[in-house]
Amino acid sequence: MQTKLPLWEILKSYRLNPRRGCKFINGELDIPPRQVDLEKIFEDGENVYHHDLSDVRGQENVKRALEVAAAGGHNILMIGPPGSGKTMLAKRIPSILPLLILEESLETTKIHSVAGMLPTDKALITTRPFRSPHHTISDAGAGSGA
Repeated sequence: MQTKLPLWEILKSYRLNPRRGCKFINGELDIPPRQVDLEKIFEDGENVYHHDLSDVRGQENVKRALEVAAAGGHNILMIGPPGSGKTMLAKRIPSILPLLILEESLETTKIHSVAGMLPTDKALITTRPFRSPHHTISDAGAGSGA
């Protein structure tokens, strides 16, 4: 599946300076559209999660609860003593979620790019991100990152 990119993506991908960008927009400069093979990009990003729920032994009730919550898009609150596996299970949730669609992938890539977290070897984030904030994070820090 090949697709044409929006104008801002074309300008960014060709690293056009403002003068060349204006010429392109005014029709004075012809730049052929760049074709992108999205299937190849998404194939390369499939199943690259470092943590998979199938690696967990036991905890059948908790795994089932995670699957139900993930399928329904529900929040999960895990409570238990240290070392009971809460973080281990939470890190594996992205592996049971559906693959990112193009719109989600573009949004995730934009966020990573603005935050300066976009890997230099990837043009598009194709896997779901996982964040693990410290348990002492404040409400303000969790909500705004301040």
